[in-house]
Amino acid sequence: MRSSAFAHPNIALVKYWGKSRDHPSHLNIPTNDSVSMTKESINTAESGIDLITHTTIDFSDQYDKDMGFLKSDDDLVPFTEIQMKRILKVVDALRKIAGSSLRFKMMSQNKFPTAAGLASSSSAFAALATCVSNALGLTLDNVELSKYARLGSGSASRSLHGGFVCWNKGDSHDTSYAEQICPCNEFNISAVIAVINRDEKAVSSDIGQETAHTSVFNPVKIREAQKQAVEIKKAIQNDDFTTVGQISEKSCLYMHSVMMTSDPPLFYWNPNTLKVIKAVVATRNQFLHTYKTIKKGIDQKEKDGIECYFTVDAGPNIHCLCRTEDLDEVQLMLQGIGIPEKNTVRVRQADYGSKVVDQHLF
Repeated sequence: MRSSAFAHPNIALVKYWGKSRDHPSHLNIPTNDSVSMTKESINTAESGIDLITHTTIDFSDQYDKDMGFLKSDDDLVPFTEIQMKRILKVVDALRKIAGSSLRFKMMSQNKFPTAAGLASSSSAFAALATCVSNALGLTLDNVELSKYARLGSGSASRSLHGGFVCWNKGDSHDTSYAEQICPCNEFNISAVIAVINRDEKAVSSDIGQETAHTSVFNPVKIREAQKQAVEIKKAIQNDDFTTVGQISEKSCLYMHSVMMTSDPPLFYWNPNTLKVIKAVVATRNQFLHTYKTIKKGIDQKEKDGIECYFTVDAGPNIHCLCRTEDLDEVQLMLQGIGIPEKNTVRVRQADYGSKVVDQHLF
């Protein structure tokens, strides 16, 4: 009973940070709805980063215990006890539905930096839920599977789908699920990720979210996020890039404000993160000045600046959101402030979130 799956990570445009304290912690019920774009990398050869997780699981009566390994540079590293507990949250729930008591061996490979703020947990648990369900003979659709991926990592619920996705916070296991807003390429947006640091972050997202409630700004962030989720879904469906960009930036800043004012405070940014953020704002201001000049009827021979926006997950790495035709310009902007091409990843919308594949890791 072996199965394998691929899954892509996602970037949250309207973010959540922290679990609802009104529900059991193990359910990972979020405090607000969130909206994301499932992403795949374009310039894999240059950056060495391929935004995909590959997972294989095998259930057999030959195993006397559950085993899990992370494959990295041809090395196999057993998952820690804490990591296995998260994995078992997903596997045990699906084994219960299937009525199976079989033990398993699993192996997972991230083809991009793990736990570095690039949403590796979102693709990891989406891939896990997909291959476990298939191996156990379950016929759950991606909306249903998103509920089980959520048990391992909240953001993984969104990575079951391609294109643009909304995770409805809900108020129970059955009502907290992710669904697609619109498929790939119905809204024109891409991004260049400035990879500031590939190392594993000191405080994982799972741990960091436990203190969100200690920030005085958290209730405001939750209230505003619910409004933003409604607004950004409409903007995506209307191909309104400006509104999507503006909301994405505000959501990012709200989340990091909560992080920085929690007890203890969390600082995921570093000086180079701010350097990129300032460059994005500067080139957008140039663009807006040019746009206003042309609108007033004043002759403008050349385009100045780019309409782009930033968003940052729980880490130092920055997504520079832009229209697809502006990817080259964003790349040049980043090179102009000292970010080499090898430290950038061009991303586009992925047409699938997770899927069963024939390639097995063992």
